[in-house]
Amino acid sequence: MAIGFNSNFNMTAPGTGQWEESLKKIRFYVHVAPFISEMAGYADLVLPSTTFLEEWGYDHSSPGSGSAEARIKQPVVKPIGDSKSIGDVLFHLAERFPGAVAKAFKDAGGSAEGFVRFRTSSLLSWEEFLKKGVWTGPAYQYGKYHRIFHTPSKKFEFVSGNLRALQIKKGRGVKEEIASTPHYSELKWLGAEGSYPLVLFPYQPLLTIGNGSQNYPWAQEIFLPMQGVGWASPAEINSETARSLNLRDRDEVWIESPFGKIRTRVKVSEGVHPGIVCIPCGQGHTSYGKWQKGIGCNPNEVIGIDFDVLSGQSAFFNTRVKIYRA
Repeated sequence: MAIGFNSNFNMTAPGTGQWEESLKKIRFYVHVAPFISEMAGYADLVLPSTTFLEEWGYDHSSPGSGSAEARIKQPVVKPIGDSKSIGDVLFHLAERFPGAVAKAFKDAGGSAEGFVRFRTSSLLSWEEFLKKGVWTGPAYQYGKYHRIFHTPSKKFEFVSGNLRALQIKKGRGVKEEIASTPHYSELKWLGAEGSYPLVLFPYQPLLTIGNGSQNYPWAQEIFLPMQGVGWASPAEINSETARSLNLRDRDEVWIESPFGKIRTRVKVSEGVHPGIVCIPCGQGHTSYGKWQKGIGCNPNEVIGIDFDVLSGQSAFFNTRVKIYRA
């Protein structure tokens, strides 16, 4: 059995076809999400979850913002039907596990709202947090590096002193130590340059960051505001690349890699380096709603499955492709 919480790996991860084959092999799959996504189509049971306007949550400022800040997110409308937040689903499941699991979740608040109170209790009283909605810490003090750099040298380190000390303590060798030092690793390309002369560069438009959805007419209209493009996911190429391939703006083309091909239109742009093909992520859905299904293409369909040697994360930027007129 497997449970997916607002996941859509057969859309957002490289090698979408292999994800679909893997999902078919799960004996019983439960999908928890506010939308019927591509991954939900493989579920034996779909549980509706709340949207961000219907649930509790909290957030904090990003590093480098100049001051610490914590914000709570309060529901502004009641959930529709029996939908529950993913946090509440987890807490309800934990109650059914006797012993340490149930106790741990109960101690952490017992519910999504309780968890927000638990995580922010050291900053403000709950009543004050509900009223203000935000806690702001002291502003950054220039030159007070001891507050920021918790490193052996008390300075910014290109070589991680903490990681190196940990590796020495554990008796790791030179091979493991290289992860803590700046170095160059030869890139492993997927696809021969002779057959696939261009490099595919998928990117996240602003509207798709953080699981953003295009299942609204207005979101489709402004999908790529800087390019002046909506209702599509064009292949952006440099004018030099376009001339070499005898392509013009809005020509229909195939983008082909060793792993498949997708169809889209050309967008000629001087903002793209010659030899690169940029395609936005977030379109090419086969589900998700009438304003999103069947619009544009998904670059992940032609990206090979590979992993970064140090982090182990999926590699998105080492697949080679070719373009030709459709």
